[in-house]
Amino acid sequence: MMSKRVAIMDLGTNTFHLLIVDIKEDHSFTVLHKQEEFVKLGENGLEQIGDKPFKRGVDQIGRYKKIIDQYHPHRIVAIGTAAIRRAANADEFISAIKALCPMEVRKISGDEEAELIYLGVHQAVPLNDQPVLIMDIGGGSTEFIIANEEKIIWKKSFPVGASVLKEKFHHHEPIHEQEIDNLTIFLEGELQLLISELKNFNINHLIGASGSFDTIAKIIASAFYEADILRGKTSFIIPFEKFHWIVNDIVLKNLEERLAIEGMIPFRAEMMVVAAILAKFITDKFKINKITQSSFALKEGVLWRIIQNENS
Repeated sequence: MMSKRVAIMDLGTNTFHLLIVDIKEDHSFTVLHKQEEFVKLGENGLEQIGDKPFKRGVDQIGRYKKIIDQYHPHRIVAIGTAAIRRAANADEFISAIKALCPMEVRKISGDEEAELIYLGVHQAVPLNDQPVLIMDIGGGSTEFIIANEEKIIWKKSFPVGASVLKEKFHHHEPIHEQEIDNLTIFLEGELQLLISELKNFNINHLIGASGSFDTIAKIIASAFYEADILRGKTSFIIPFEKFHWIVNDIVLKNLEERLAIEGMIPFRAEMMVVAAILAKFITDKFKINKITQSSFALKEGVLWRIIQNENS
């Protein structure tokens, strides 16, 4: 296989991601461009893409198209997750973006999303035969995967994305104690299948992929280490006591104060409280004592699939 250039888009409920890479003969790849933009496609809920988010989504694809055109990829692939999976007018949205940027657009199920996240994480974090819990907090859904180096043992997508949880529970700044209690009770019920499944395992290692864990890693790096400690790394071990310190700090602050936290990704500040409570719920509930942030997730899983298919 000659070197091949690919553009991959992850069209999430909150964020649209773009990754452009050159795939080399030896199956390795070089990242040429990586970007994420806050679109809030699920702003009006997941059943329907509202007029304003619809326009924002199309406009963002237009901006990405200009970037993609500079690189002349051989192939452009876009993956639609929770909002595009569920919205009644998703096909209309897909038609609009394909008219603007001719590409393959795939609506994927929660199960396939979980599988692709695992494939991404597997390339970023060293795994062994011990099962770990992988967690990816999206806007519309959160994926949980129990896996080891060899295979996925169990996977499920739950409708507890940060966007959904914020809309349901986080109505005051800073969040009220009662809202935290209500959210915790909700998670206890909503994640019952995960809670039951994890009783069969002795898992103490959580791997967090995507935006919320990237943000926690950046805040910790800025507060306790050299800011460039994350540069060039595909994973970062988040010290447990520092994780709890950061999570509590995020939950106690109002939006303005969160925006002032060094390392906070500005567009994530709004959703970070519910994401932090969800992450802490998992670490407390399952006796987790090791947390690793993975820089790779769904996009890199899609890329891995493309590389494997090229060589099969």
